[in-house]
Amino acid sequence: PFIDSDEEIEKEYNSTIKEIFEKEGEEAFRLKEQKFILDLRDKGSFILSTGGGMPCFSKNMDLLNEIGITIYLKLPPSVLAQRLLNDNEERPLIVDDKIDQLMLFIKEKLSVREQFYHQSKVVLDENAQTIERILKLIEHG
Repeated sequence: PFIDSDEEIEKEYNSTIKEIFEKEGEEAFRLKEQKFILDLRDKGSFILSTGGGMPCFSKNMDLLNEIGITIYLKLPPSVLAQRLLNDNEERPLIVDDKIDQLMLFIKEKLSVREQFYHQSKVVLDENAQTIERILKLIEHG
């Protein structure tokens, strides 16, 4: 099964991520993310999509690596900006950003977060071009 961490947290707390940030703050949200990860330990096989900040707080990346094969899908900031621009209503840290501001935001976040992302068991970037190569990387991750 496919699990989206943000969607599951929203269901569990009957609130959007944006509302949790506004009412309780980022630290409370990050604690909810960590509880979510801990609850996954006995879940079996699944594919998990995390928010960009999840691996970067507390010991979350270590926990994720303990649960299974972690994969960092490394994309250029321009691609990330376009994707985020299309759904920034749901992302509390980037609401109302324009493309130039968004590119700066992404570059700043990546400069801090990539140290955590690179702790993933597999890093996929433009060099992992074929399905066969990707599967091999995941298999040996």
